[in-house]
Amino acid sequence: MWQSRILGQVGDASIKVTRMGGEGIPPEVHDAFDEWLLVLDGELPLVVDNQLFTLSAGEYVVVPRGKTHHVPPGSVGTLLLVDINAPTA
Repeated sequence: MWQSRILGQVGDASIKVTRMGGEGIPPEVHDAFDEWLLVLDGELPLVVDNQLFTLSAGEYVVVPRGKTHHVPPGSVGTLLLVDINAPTA
């Protein structure tokens, strides 16, 4: 099961840690911010505009705002996510 927790805000970026449990995440789009994903441990298959990336620990990708992306089943591990220029709460 995916579990996400916001660690805090730095300037206009929101920082989160997410624990991946093997299930996928359906397609989503963030129009308000870019999303930077760093795999801390495990493996993350990620599809961005129909292009598959498979990231291992220590690898990262930036999903530009407005790009459709999803996680197919099979991702297990921990991610650090930074939502760049995210609206502050």
